[in-house]
Amino acid sequence: MPSQDKEGVSFVIPTLNEGGSARAVSEELASMLRSQTFPWEIILVNDGSRPADRHLLEQAAAAGGVRIVHHERPCGYGAAVKSGIEAAQHPWIAITDADGTYPVAEFPALLDRRRGVDMVVGSRQGRIRRIPWLRRPAKWLINRFASYVCRRRIPDVNSGMRLFRRDWAKKFERLLPDGFSLTTTLTIAMIRGRARVEFAPINYLKRRGRSKIRPLRDFSNFVMTILRLSMAFDPLRVVLPLFFASGALTLASLVRDLYHRNLADTTVFLFLFTMLILMIGLLADLINRKLPW
Repeated sequence: MPSQDKEGVSFVIPTLNEGGSARAVSEELASMLRSQTFPWEIILVNDGSRPADRHLLEQAAAAGGVRIVHHERPCGYGAAVKSGIEAAQHPWIAITDADGTYPVAEFPALLDRRRGVDMVVGSRQGRIRRIPWLRRPAKWLINRFASYVCRRRIPDVNSGMRLFRRDWAKKFERLLPDGFSLTTTLTIAMIRGRARVEFAPINYLKRRGRSKIRPLRDFSNFVMTILRLSMAFDPLRVVLPLFFASGALTLASLVRDLYHRNLADTTVFLFLFTMLILMIGLLADLINRKLPW
């Protein structure tokens, strides 16, 4: 069995209507990988692109070193990544975007750090960070929330450039969504599953073409993803603060009612709501203890 740093790597690039950019990224990646000593492959996952873009992807494959997996219709970023993982032939999976925002030149640094770990995430904290200002507050909030749920600092929970073991992705396969929150899910699931995860600073460039992210919708999806994962891995981490906050309101309302010598409906409602939160948390914790992770 080869040593960990000599094991093969499958590079997965999901793409939707980014034929020219995806071709450029795959060619640049192939050029970089030809000097490496480990086995590798590049998988372009065409997520239902237009015929013209599909033709450009076929040209990239014809140049050599690139395989294509086709979706007949758009299924989502996460679905494309999962199709690439399913088609991969090597034990390590590396993913990056087709829009050129993640520099291919950052991959050697990630590859050098895979010894002794299960995932290396390219954290967008390098000298160049072309993250739109409107997205930065939401990104900061998501990272802080994910750090709270995971009980460790997470500098970039949803980076699209990372290297991870294929068997860990297969372990959490049924949790991985078809949308953009796949990377968020994989980060939290692996950390909470006690995988060895490291973060390496990388540059982040201006994208080629138009972004497919819809800020409000995708931000709410990211938050809901983290909430769902917290209930799957550590439900009391989220439920207990809500229980104590509701309990404090119940106690304050009860003190007011005792002062006025009248038990109000509000106090009864708050008490029942507090007990309901506690029961939900305890039930979720009981279910969590029976899950395979």
